[in-house]
Amino acid sequence: MPILARTTGLSRTRVALLVFSAALLSACGATSTSSSGSPTLHPATATPTSAATATATPTAPAAIACTGADLTLALGAESSASGGQQGLTALLANHSSTACTLAGSLQAQLLDSSGNSLTTSLESTPPTGSAWLVPDRIALDAWWPQPGEATVTISWHTGDVQPGQCSGAAPSVGEVSLSVSGGGSVTGVIGSASAMAPCLGVIEIGAITQPGAPQAFTTATVAAQTAAQEEFAATIAATGPPSSYTVNSGTQAADVTYGVGHGCGASTYVWQDSAGWHVLDTVCVQAVGYNPSVGTSLYIFGPGSGCANVYSNPSHSASISGCLTWSQAGSGTQYAVDQGPTYTAETDPASGQPEGTVWWHLHGEGWVTQDFLVVPPQA
Repeated sequence: MPILARTTGLSRTRVALLVFSAALLSACGATSTSSSGSPTLHPATATPTSAATATATPTAPAAIACTGADLTLALGAESSASGGQQGLTALLANHSSTACTLAGSLQAQLLDSSGNSLTTSLESTPPTGSAWLVPDRIALDAWWPQPGEATVTISWHTGDVQPGQCSGAAPSVGEVSLSVSGGGSVTGVIGSASAMAPCLGVIEIGAITQPGAPQAFTTATVAAQTAAQEEFAATIAATGPPSSYTVNSGTQAADVTYGVGHGCGASTYVWQDSAGWHVLDTVCVQAVGYNPSVGTSLYIFGPGSGCANVYSNPSHSASISGCLTWSQAGSGTQYAVDQGPTYTAETDPASGQPEGTVWWHLHGEGWVTQDFLVVPPQA
């Protein structure tokens, strides 16, 4: 079994801390304690990342409600603020072939690393919000939300006596399950570089928000360098930055490769529009088959069982010529990549929401979205 790592970027705390802390301080002031002894939490009012600006309510018509079975969930690295309050970003995406609306509020259940339920309670009723989720997406990297996805902040305190000192249990969380108003739930894994241990199991859930335009960079290399500094800061601080970045260019998209030590061959995938270059995702793999590049063979990935649509052209308006079954990591069929990456700027016809997508062509099959061609965070 090859060693795989979905980078969660604990070091992004340095970047996210200023935004997250400022929002918490202005919104809630000092931490207080409820009469029950539980820490009183105040919902974070900003997504802890510089990569996107969120708006609470998208312009979207009534649509099919997203169910838990439609969704994937990626959990971002932990961010800290004063008073022992911490938080992370939850990114949700719709892997079905039909757009759906994620609306209302979310409920949460904390789980250990084996999926067993942990003590969980919400400090207050989660606020409502909504987001239009475009199809054929996997939640890849919570620190680089894409248009057509949704984000939610989860916050908690490390202590109810004082920061870091909890009078009861502070469970070590391995997974988080979010229940949606459309029915069902979706589970995400806490990255190995992060930690979540809410005092007394008390958490706060923010509103569902629609990400805005991602952060723009002047070149593909600059975008990848920024991603590398955030994703691999600890390694770079100890060994120095990668000596070179190789840009494998496509059409308004690129795969930038570099080494960061420990046998990790990193690939940062970027796409381009009129504003500049944007980061889509960064993966670190030690074997072929788990991230796309022209000339390689790879698996098709997704949550559980299902398949990835194959299109005749790199566009959601093109005809669907087939559906390739998702593989479990390290098994199943591999497909040869012979073209890409190609970024196609599109707009969802029903909502007007952007659904620009990075595509790759599989030999003898057709075009598949980037999201199904990299190992998902929960694998």
